[in-house]
Amino acid sequence: MKKLNILLLIIISPVFAGNNIFDKMDKETAVTTGVYKLSQSERAALLEWLNNSDKKTEEVSRKQIKQQVKSEIIAETKQNKAIKEEIIRQDKIKNMGFSKEESEREEIHSSIIGEFKGWQGKNIFKLANGQIWKQAEKTSFYIPKRSNPKITIKPKSLRTWALYVDGFGRSVKVKRIK
Repeated sequence: MKKLNILLLIIISPVFAGNNIFDKMDKETAVTTGVYKLSQSERAALLEWLNNSDKKTEEVSRKQIKQQVKSEIIAETKQNKAIKEEIIRQDKIKNMGFSKEESEREEIHSSIIGEFKGWQGKNIFKLANGQIWKQAEKTSFYIPKRSNPKITIKPKSLRTWALYVDGFGRSVKVKRIK
């Protein structure tokens, strides 16, 4: 719509800029439009109306363009804000487990890369999100072998973390190493 209005203004403005556009009109167009039948005063009145109409159209077009630009700026600002918030969120997730602030700790949802059949005391867990965690307690828990099981790592008291394998109620304390 914006491009159409601008194009219309560019095309129409020079046409109405001259004092007498009817002199520039070829005979065929003058006959087709009926302009040849008009007296000089009728032509002058028509020309004045066209010039005023052009100014009103231009004013309306400017308002529409201003509103469109304003809407686009608002939409872009909202999008930029959402992108910024997502970058901050991703950075926060990237650093989760290294954070010293209790208020910045959130659950982590990912999956363990490869085959998994539980933990035996010294396991290292490589996650699909790029994080690496190690078992922080010497417990064992065996499950039937799984490929890339989904996990949740939850913050616990005293800045500790617990890894849960989806579908099993047991957890193991873990510490992030990368």
